[in-house]
Amino acid sequence: MQNKGILKTLFFTGITIFLFYTLWIDNIFKKETKEYSIPEKYKEIIRDHKSAIKGRQLFLQNCSGCHSVIYDNVYHSFAYTNEAFQKYRKEYRGLLPRDLYYAVFFKEFEGLKKAFGRIPPDLSTIYLARDEAYLFNFILNPQKVMEGTPMPPIMIGREEEVAKIVAYLRHVALPPEEEEKKRNIMGILMISYFIITGLLIFIKRYRIIKNER
Repeated sequence: MQNKGILKTLFFTGITIFLFYTLWIDNIFKKETKEYSIPEKYKEIIRDHKSAIKGRQLFLQNCSGCHSVIYDNVYHSFAYTNEAFQKYRKEYRGLLPRDLYYAVFFKEFEGLKKAFGRIPPDLSTIYLARDEAYLFNFILNPQKVMEGTPMPPIMIGREEEVAKIVAYLRHVALPPEEEEKKRNIMGILMISYFIITGLLIFIKRYRIIKNER
């Protein structure tokens, strides 16, 4: 009985540590991408909050014809002149359910599908799936990164603007730096709490069983 309890404790502790490591420290589920370079001056722009604000405007001007960023209440450019969209937007306080949004603009999305082969994705969490160097190079010159992609090369020669768009995508996907630090600390504390509590429960249980003998 004692050995079985120790094995259970070690097993669940191991799973907890594994999940913590893979999801927070080294995410093994993140897609591996080819190494791309990005000049330091553009890296600084990507990490600048003011650049993210400008990047939002640039996204609306250059990217919202095909893409949305629903997490930030940014929809396709064709949506904003639609009366039904404005009505639902008020009803849902800005954030429409994805299914409803696609249903309202079914024809428009079918048009995008015909033009590009598939509906261009929402980019709310793209920064989490692809690193900033990949995004910078892809937005700047899509064909160079993914030959045959239907995405048009409208940002060639506009490196600074591209960096600001990436800064915006980073800002949407990640919390502010201070908030991220707080969340990491909170996560470590929570994991530690569960591990310590599990060990204390095991010790208490072991003592009860021992006294009963």
